[in-house]
Amino acid sequence: MKIHQQRYTVLFLLLSYPLMAQPQHTTEQQVVALIDNVIGWQSQQTEHIEKFTLTNWQFATYYIGMMKAYKTTGNKAYQEFLIQIGEDHQWETPPDMYHADKIAISQVYLDLYQQIGDTALIKNTKWVLDAHLLRNKPNPDVRYNNNPYKHEWWSWCDALFMAPPTFAKMYEITGEEKYLNYAIDHWLITTDYLWDKNEDLIYRDDRYFGKKTKSGKKIFWSRGNGWVFGGLVHMLEIIPEDHPKRQILVDQFTAMAHKLLKLQELTSDGLWRSNLLDPGVFAYLNRKGDKFIQTAEIDIPENSGSAFFCYGFAWGINHGLLDRNLFEKPMIGAWEALTQYVNKEGRLGFVQPVGKDPKPYTADSWQEFGTGAFLLAASEYIEFLRNPFAFNPIEYNKKDLVYENSFSSKADLNDWRLEGAAKALIRDNRLEMYSPDQKSHHVFWCPQELPSNFMAEWEMQNLNPKAGLCIVFFAAKGVNGEDVMDPALEKRTGVFSQYTKGDLNNYHISYYTNNPKKPNRPFSHLRKNKGFKTVQYGARGIPVNSTATHQLQLIKKENHISMSVDGREIINWKDENKELGLPLAEGKFAFRQMQWSHFTYKNLKIWNIN
Repeated sequence: MKIHQQRYTVLFLLLSYPLMAQPQHTTEQQVVALIDNVIGWQSQQTEHIEKFTLTNWQFATYYIGMMKAYKTTGNKAYQEFLIQIGEDHQWETPPDMYHADKIAISQVYLDLYQQIGDTALIKNTKWVLDAHLLRNKPNPDVRYNNNPYKHEWWSWCDALFMAPPTFAKMYEITGEEKYLNYAIDHWLITTDYLWDKNEDLIYRDDRYFGKKTKSGKKIFWSRGNGWVFGGLVHMLEIIPEDHPKRQILVDQFTAMAHKLLKLQELTSDGLWRSNLLDPGVFAYLNRKGDKFIQTAEIDIPENSGSAFFCYGFAWGINHGLLDRNLFEKPMIGAWEALTQYVNKEGRLGFVQPVGKDPKPYTADSWQEFGTGAFLLAASEYIEFLRNPFAFNPIEYNKKDLVYENSFSSKADLNDWRLEGAAKALIRDNRLEMYSPDQKSHHVFWCPQELPSNFMAEWEMQNLNPKAGLCIVFFAAKGVNGEDVMDPALEKRTGVFSQYTKGDLNNYHISYYTNNPKKPNRPFSHLRKNKGFKTVQYGARGIPVNSTATHQLQLIKKENHISMSVDGREIINWKDENKELGLPLAEGKFAFRQMQWSHFTYKNLKIWNIN
């Protein structure tokens, strides 16, 4: 035990540097310093060493993250530490060699072999993996409940992070396809059994089939899905592009990513909760003695799962498997939120302890595997920063003023058309719009047909920051080119589907989002209709609790769209997706509010641009 404590102390001394406050880590240098800080803190913690074997999965995940950090930063201290771990344990895995958790450490041994080239590093690992391939056991049985072989097969979802990448790495070294085929075939046996095709999430094991939370939601454990998401990354890094089964894992990765993106919107901070479908299942809890006591009704992030999801998003963007327009802002938001839970000493908090399903935890909860997941995310974020992709600003020249309305008199609303049970009136030299008794969503159409190339500016103020949602429609026409006011079109009453799935084509941007069902949503959205197709997730728009007056700007130049709030760009997208049809051109412009919204508008100006 003293040896390992010394090793941690040596690594900490190698990494010591002045501690820094935690800003938003937007530069490579800042993220490298954060990695140093996190590893420096974690390497001083010895309280779990007696509880967990240093080569079991809890520590192995930390080492896998440290290996990724070494590959990314080149910090030799990380590699030297991992070599010493291997030497101290004679490059062996823990006993019970058929158990997936016991061979996760071999991923580090295999990586070190590729860097050093000493066969002694993988001799034991090869013997263990060959035993898996040659064993005379029953056919794979991935049932967990009442299965005497449950730990000899990959019967729980965590196993997919621990074992399959180990076999894949052995294939990568030896070129022997038997290792890769074993990994993929058994991966698919497990996912065929545990994957919920309706949710695109995976159960921890079959004991959770049919189980529900108190609110009737299915139980999908955040970290359990994180293990699989991270495991998919590590498999896809190795499986050849032309492998006949690669696409199955690509489809799993992209399906889970899109589901996680939707679930990310259920929270206000861009992180995920312990129970993915029921994010409010736990309140904020503190420990008193051996009991958890409730201190406030605030849902909290689960940062081991969140770190794996952030890692997968970043890797998918970096390798072209995830659409940057959809995933970049959510990934950055998750990363910046995670860093806020790393304290000055380098500890990542809000990590659920060892478990198999959602359980309570505290702000002070940390685990080696949580640190490992964070290091994976941090290292992949560095790769993202090294390959910047610029959303280029729209270059334009402002020409003639197409439309102007100060909203200072009743006459200014002449020819505007209100749809939905709402009021649009002039009060205090502003357009004030709301639905009495919060009865109806509503849309207010500007009478002016806008050209294909325009810049619109206006001012807004929120009079009800407790709830609401604001959208701007533009380039709107009937699906056959009709003016939106054409009486031949279906009657509209503010119901959203009439504008997104009815007989109109348009773009729309949601730039204030505080829906009671999704309060303080962390992103703005750009969608293309007809069809309600999200084409970009953008940064948060008007701050949810702000009652200040904000400056809005919307630019459309041919197929390029940009929107800004107070000079801060939240949307930047080019309509180049042929699957959605040709870019929309000229059309009408409208403000939309959900029934809870109460906003004022002022000084609308629209220019022609070229």
